[in-house]
Amino acid sequence: MSYALADRWLPRLTSPLVVLLCIALLTSTALTNICMLLLALLSFWTWSRYQWPDGEWALAKPLFILIGTFCLWDLGANLLGGNSLSDSLQALRHVRKFFFVLLLWPLFASPRVARHALLSLGATVCLLAAANLVWTLVLHHPESMTSFMSNLHGQILVGMVLLLVHAALVRRYQPWLLVALALVLLASLFFAAHRRTGYVLLAVGSVFMMLLLWKSQTGRRRQVYLLAGVAVLAALLLLAGLSATLQQRVDLFFTEYHQFFEMSPQQRSQLETSVGLRLQYFVSSWSIVQDHFWTGTGSLNFKQLFWAVNRDMGATNPKVFAPNPHNEYLYMWTTKGLVGLLLYLGIFIQSCRIATRRKETWQRHGLWVLVCLFLTSILFNSMSIDMVEGHFMMLVLLIFLAPVRIWFAADNLKGDASC
Repeated sequence: MSYALADRWLPRLTSPLVVLLCIALLTSTALTNICMLLLALLSFWTWSRYQWPDGEWALAKPLFILIGTFCLWDLGANLLGGNSLSDSLQALRHVRKFFFVLLLWPLFASPRVARHALLSLGATVCLLAAANLVWTLVLHHPESMTSFMSNLHGQILVGMVLLLVHAALVRRYQPWLLVALALVLLASLFFAAHRRTGYVLLAVGSVFMMLLLWKSQTGRRRQVYLLAGVAVLAALLLLAGLSATLQQRVDLFFTEYHQFFEMSPQQRSQLETSVGLRLQYFVSSWSIVQDHFWTGTGSLNFKQLFWAVNRDMGATNPKVFAPNPHNEYLYMWTTKGLVGLLLYLGIFIQSCRIATRRKETWQRHGLWVLVCLFLTSILFNSMSIDMVEGHFMMLVLLIFLAPVRIWFAADNLKGDASC
């Protein structure tokens, strides 16, 4: 086996737990925590018997060093902020998703485990999207089906759409089935979702994926993929034109945006619209960055400083100003300084570098597309605080990077391209 685990039964033991984790991610927080605990316990034993495949440690070592340094810097930022060692160690739970990448790596180095995780994630997303369509369009419920629907209709659903389309184009495995599943997900996004971020991610991710596919081809095939990309974008614009939900959400965005800039600073601090709050968060977070440029405030001090800044600007409701600037870049910069932000981005840059060494086009492009979606999504949300989408990105790094190949060569019905 390419992943060189000493015991053949270990992937068979790990796979059910991973499948359960992927299902629980969008259905139950308690079950997610239980699965993570069991996998963590299993990983300690696995590490003691794990043997790196040839050349893999050289690829993974820089990523492991970056993650370890980032976690230590988080600890140091809190200590520099005047917090005790005990409290600073407890605060490391906010970056535990990166720690789990290190801990669970040998488990996901098994292609069997990685495949089962990916397939169970995809199946869960498709079933929830289909159920959400019935809930919204057939049963006419105005509220969300579950509290996880806002998490679903972000990078998770959009990422699955793009992976399905890419698989249909490159791997040619049951292409019409894959396209049909992608259409179900798109229908849920356009006609039964209440989150605007998904539309932005779909536009950015589609363009990026088409560029990757175009670059991977030569000659006439480049023209074919260019025309296919134009056709896909035209179809998405048509869906947008048919979606009253999307049009209402876009109109609301521009209304809230203009409303914010027509107000005085004191009025802005009391505004409770979605766009208004985010813009106010950005303004107040930047003022903190200017005072703690290099090392940050420390995550433990951020909540108090964040409210103090907004209170000085005229805010009167502390419950509205949760300790979250809804922008991961700003959150990292304010809590860990510019050094912490660069370490954070370095983790994803190194992940993409590892992906360039993967021989399978779908595995390589899949990681790049999902990282692109993540880095776009964190312009509007903070994944360190958001458990669901943060854990999803942890799974993405493990699924696409830990195994040398997700699918065996015989599983691919089309040869890999050059890009």
